[in-house]
Amino acid sequence: MAEIDTILNSYNREDEERHAKEEAKRLELKYINLVGYPFAPDVLAILSEDKSYEFRAVTYLKVEDKVQVASDQPKNEKLQAFLKEFGVAAKLTFSVSYCSKTSIEYALSLYRVLNPKIVEKDVSVTEEAEDKFEEEIKSMGELKDKITKVSTTELLDVVFAGAAKLDASDIHIEPGETNLRIRYRIDGVLQDVTELPMASFHNLMSRIKYMAKLKLDITHPQDGRFTIKVFTQDIDIRVATLPTSYGEAVVMRLLPKNRDFISLDGLGFSEKALASIKAAIATPQGIIINTGPTGSGKTTTLYAILKELNKPGKKIITIEDPIEYRVEGIEQVQIVHEQKSLAGHEDAEALASREQTSFLDALKGCMRQDPDILMVGEIRDKETASVALQAALTGHLVLTTLHTTNAPAALARLADMGVEPYLLAGSINLIIGQRLVRKLHTECGGKGCAVCHNTGFKGRVAIIEVLKPGSEVEKLILEKAPLRSFEETAHKLGMETMHEDGMRKVEQGLTTKEEVDRVTRDE
Repeated sequence: MAEIDTILNSYNREDEERHAKEEAKRLELKYINLVGYPFAPDVLAILSEDKSYEFRAVTYLKVEDKVQVASDQPKNEKLQAFLKEFGVAAKLTFSVSYCSKTSIEYALSLYRVLNPKIVEKDVSVTEEAEDKFEEEIKSMGELKDKITKVSTTELLDVVFAGAAKLDASDIHIEPGETNLRIRYRIDGVLQDVTELPMASFHNLMSRIKYMAKLKLDITHPQDGRFTIKVFTQDIDIRVATLPTSYGEAVVMRLLPKNRDFISLDGLGFSEKALASIKAAIATPQGIIINTGPTGSGKTTTLYAILKELNKPGKKIITIEDPIEYRVEGIEQVQIVHEQKSLAGHEDAEALASREQTSFLDALKGCMRQDPDILMVGEIRDKETASVALQAALTGHLVLTTLHTTNAPAALARLADMGVEPYLLAGSINLIIGQRLVRKLHTECGGKGCAVCHNTGFKGRVAIIEVLKPGSEVEKLILEKAPLRSFEETAHKLGMETMHEDGMRKVEQGLTTKEEVDRVTRDE
């Protein structure tokens, strides 16, 4: 408290406060003396410490949604603009009072004394609202009608409720020249929800950035995270913003917590493919590589495998970026990037204190923990690939993913990275290639109805190919053969391609040829 005493003793207090009262009267503002004021930590924390120092302003009183701010520079235009924007984001109304220089210095010093923590109000759609929502929104058209009628403050709640109701995986908010477009990704395909006047954009964006702990006054790309409660379900929201010519676009991925993962038997794999996967994971060592583009279901497959392997007596460690789902009984490691990318992460404060951690760093650390099974979220470079493959050769079962178009391409990709052929030839148990195709909506026979948003599809199923490298494939690895040779040999050995698996599902009435062609055209 010595610092505070120094502040108080450095001025003629009576004269200073008398002048402050006169200045407040002249400015037609309320006057407040903050010295000795009984600050509540959660009220002081409404403005972050850096913003309080930047604007020489502190929050000292909160009654419902009305907040009183004190400053010795109350007419600062940047402060006024920030409070206006922040008020919209936080659903608060700010009023500014005038205080002396000593008052503001005293209040700012309390950040180190009180160590306040920010208390936030989350988006929440209650169980009571669920029945009403069930009645009002049964299709995309009814959701659009609902969105256009709600107030700005309720808009985000309805957008999230609609996404949860319609089983959307992502929400896209895209500003245009005159309108704001909102789209959902449902069953892997973007669908228009509605367009709103651009007047709604600023308030909506400010609210999202506030909840994700992103900087409101910064427009470069930012990543954040927060949790919402929709009906009875807690959902993690991953937020990514990107400046465009008409404003910041935002994509929000919905990740339901406490998700009950589908078992391997429930993924819809063919008997032959399923038998190959189960044989591969029953081996105590080696690596299983799952390939495909973003959104192809790789995470779901890996978690289904982990569910199968998660038995007493086995130590399983995963290295993920980010950790999408928490799994009981498994040690999960979060990759730590530079601090600016941690905004909104539920463990941001703890992570910020750590040094930057790559997949390679985390993998080396995990190897010292004596695991039986390792999952490396993604192989991105030669070093990580080499350590993972060495782990597979030395008594560990390793699961990982790689971004390639098909299973044979994984071998060529790893060779292109510079991985030594001897590591590849002796360590790979199985390579999986997969995509997700939309399933025909059985209730309308694929004709399209309000329930399936007139698409004729509802839900998705995986189509896969599995490659078990044998002596012929290992010979190609040692020869550093081109991709075409790997593909030809795989087919010669009887590997059923994703397209062939998809056509079988067409014959079973699960999907259409056009849908299979759509998702496998890059193969």
